[in-house]
Amino acid sequence: MASALAALSVMLVGLSAVALVVASGWWGGVEEAGSWQQAMSITGSAWVLTFGVPLRLMGVDYTLIPWGLVLGQLWLGHQAGRWLIRVVKPRSMRPLLASWLLSSVFIAGAVAAVSVVSDVPDVQTSARRALATAFALSIVAVGSGMWRSSHLLRETVVRIPTVIRVIVRSSFAGFAALVGMAAIIATIAAATSFGEIAEVFMALDPTVFDTLVLVVLSLGYVPVLVSWSLGYLVGAGVSLGPDVLVSPFVPAIPPTPLPAFPPLAALPEASGPGSWALPVLVVLSGAFIGLLVSRLAAREGPLVRLAIGFLAALLSAVLTYAFLWLGTGSLGDGRLAGIGPDPGLGALLAGVGLIIGALPTSVLRARRKQRPLTAVGQNRQNVPIVGDQSSVPDTDPVA
Repeated sequence: MASALAALSVMLVGLSAVALVVASGWWGGVEEAGSWQQAMSITGSAWVLTFGVPLRLMGVDYTLIPWGLVLGQLWLGHQAGRWLIRVVKPRSMRPLLASWLLSSVFIAGAVAAVSVVSDVPDVQTSARRALATAFALSIVAVGSGMWRSSHLLRETVVRIPTVIRVIVRSSFAGFAALVGMAAIIATIAAATSFGEIAEVFMALDPTVFDTLVLVVLSLGYVPVLVSWSLGYLVGAGVSLGPDVLVSPFVPAIPPTPLPAFPPLAALPEASGPGSWALPVLVVLSGAFIGLLVSRLAAREGPLVRLAIGFLAALLSAVLTYAFLWLGTGSLGDGRLAGIGPDPGLGALLAGVGLIIGALPTSVLRARRKQRPLTAVGQNRQNVPIVGDQSSVPDTDPVA
């Protein structure tokens, strides 16, 4: 029952938020509003889209997902997982796993059902894809909330061998450093192109309600732009069609018509000499991985730390591949049928840079801070424990 209620809460909150945005653009936009049945179909398809399911609009596939909207569903699933732990209060792994699995199944079933019901000729989503994607996202989201609120899962993680935990932790740290640098580069590009972004926005001449829809979509595509920025950072570049590549190694980009979408105006039209130094940041991220390995595995030998740093850099490259893959897809037909960075090339370049930076720093011997020792017969307030004879001054000098 608790799993069903958790899935219902995720569905109601998510559908309500999407319905608010769709209604504002449907009845308050420039275009003439259709029937409420059409609005319901659009709302259902848009909600399915927020689970990472591609959308077919007027016979054209749009597979470049606004992953920022998916983050909202992940947050709802995370909160549902925390609520489940407080309600179920599992004392063993069996009820915890059962509630985890059931809630994920209920959420995935609801998404697939909405996909079937909202399917109309103009707007379509795949029910099978919705079932698989929603189940995978729910497993991650609900599980993260349960792990946050349950000591059972944390105790299970502690039992994992230390070497594996060091590899995973270091690789995630290096990947986070890469994404953080890419986000900074994307922010700088957006700030320097603010005038072009404003011109595209004003050319659309949106109403107040259209502005709300446009802002939500722009925020939804922020993770995609960060993925493109990461592809630019590692040197793989971003493809905008068969013959257009935005890369730090390409001096000038030919004029390319793009959809009238404000965030796309932040793409650079040329690269300066300083762009050639961007891959150095990848090496610095690798050095950060090695330093973390040398600190977390300080008791291991140099060869062991060298192997850990190598594996952590490889795993970070795999994460880079997944993140770059999320930034690829279609924004229409023709030239825009396949745009985004090359995940394979980007992961290869990132892996080389990370390994070059991680290997030298992973063999460095890190010094751990020694914690001050507390007297055996004293508590944290330095008050002698009752019955402890060590706190009584010794009057016999011989003893």
